[in-house]
Amino acid sequence: MKSMENFQNRLDAWSEKASENLEKMTTRERVMVIFTSIFLIVVAIGSALWFTHKAAEKQQVRLNEMKDLVVWMQSNVVTMKPADDLALTTADKIQRVAQQQGISVASQQVGEQFQIVASHQNYAVLANFLTQIAQMGVSLEKLELMKDGGQIKLTATVQ
Repeated sequence: MKSMENFQNRLDAWSEKASENLEKMTTRERVMVIFTSIFLIVVAIGSALWFTHKAAEKQQVRLNEMKDLVVWMQSNVVTMKPADDLALTTADKIQRVAQQQGISVASQQVGEQFQIVASHQNYAVLANFLTQIAQMGVSLEKLELMKDGGQIKLTATVQ
């Protein structure tokens, strides 16, 4: 509460000083100072809004690119084949990549296939996860992404 009073006192002192300085000026100078002050405030607010708009626009373009990548991955999931075969089992490969990405993955083996379920807030992390397991030699058979609240849920069948 005391800091608020200090701030109010400083603001009052600054206001009085500004009023005194304005009273010392001629009418013409006073109008020019007030007009210039208003102009600078409008320019400062406008530029802040402009840069915020540009940053949001850039992020929207990035989001659209990521969504396009995920759609491409969903349509080409059958053609994603392993790059090379490591000595690890499929379950070990999935868990290793999940740990590297910092996501938790639930996997269940059904015959030779694994059904994996992972959730994250960002499409890019899930897309990177899929790319990494494909590069480790895991074949993607089926892929499904659903938005669940603030999370994106990935369900995939791999072999």
